[in-house]
Amino acid sequence: MCRRQRFRHAFTLIELLVVIAIIAVLIGLLLPAVQKVREAAARTQCENNLKQIGLGIHNFHDTYNRFPTGGTIPWDGPDFGSNSPTQRAGWAYQILPFIEQENLFRVTDYSTVVTTPIKIYYCPARRKSARGPNGEALMDYASATPANAPNSWDQFWMGQTWSVPTNAQYWGIIVRTRTGGAGMLTVNSVYDGTSNTLMVSEKRLDQRRYYGPDWHDDRGWSDGWDPDIVRYTGFPPEHDDRDRGTNCPGVSFDCYGYQFGSNHPGGINSLFGDGSCRMIRFDVNRTVFNFIGHRADGRNIQQGDLQ
Repeated sequence: MCRRQRFRHAFTLIELLVVIAIIAVLIGLLLPAVQKVREAAARTQCENNLKQIGLGIHNFHDTYNRFPTGGTIPWDGPDFGSNSPTQRAGWAYQILPFIEQENLFRVTDYSTVVTTPIKIYYCPARRKSARGPNGEALMDYASATPANAPNSWDQFWMGQTWSVPTNAQYWGIIVRTRTGGAGMLTVNSVYDGTSNTLMVSEKRLDQRRYYGPDWHDDRGWSDGWDPDIVRYTGFPPEHDDRDRGTNCPGVSFDCYGYQFGSNHPGGINSLFGDGSCRMIRFDVNRTVFNFIGHRADGRNIQQGDLQ
């Protein structure tokens, strides 16, 4: 009895190449979609971080009937466990009890404080960890301080970096400790309206130095008045990509460490004084951007001016 012999057909070279080409095309189509999903998820998480920060600031305000202050000088403080109006560390330290970090607020060991990362203080579009090379817990968000006059960048410091200019007047929602209005500003002090005034946003970083340290990203959330936790609306926001340069008309130095910015496509997530979060595009008008950093300049900013 004869058995029918079965033959197994193998792929020809051309068929194999066609299959490989189809797989390559599918990967090429899927990768951008996957990347967009990741970007959207990171942007959403970043926005949620800011909302949690906003809740912390407003709970602080409800408890003390004032906004937290911005700290005194770079690398100053903290005064452990204190929320007096003269606290040397800035707002990010002061709101710890209101973002479920009461235990850390009570810690009295400097090394432990400055090396403890806080998840809502860094953006997942940038870093998978918030630790720098020396163990410092880094920070991706900053409060806003405006320029009081065109091209006057030094108003970030008011002429004093390493000592506090006690007679100076800052015009953000969060102002430098021991200056005019510090420790006394309330919601009612935001004359332009809390929904029109920027409180906290993403600070610009160098993509090549996310795990730094960089001069404006080396102490982290426990810092005093320093670009680690405060940025300047006198300069427009920019993407983190340093190859795009900086957009700081009127100054002769590399200003990116004073700017707001992000690694998101299109713009920066921003927390306003009323606790709302909005995206501000990178190409926002420079003058308009500075207006929203000022709590009392009398400017009426429309939503369309920012997005």
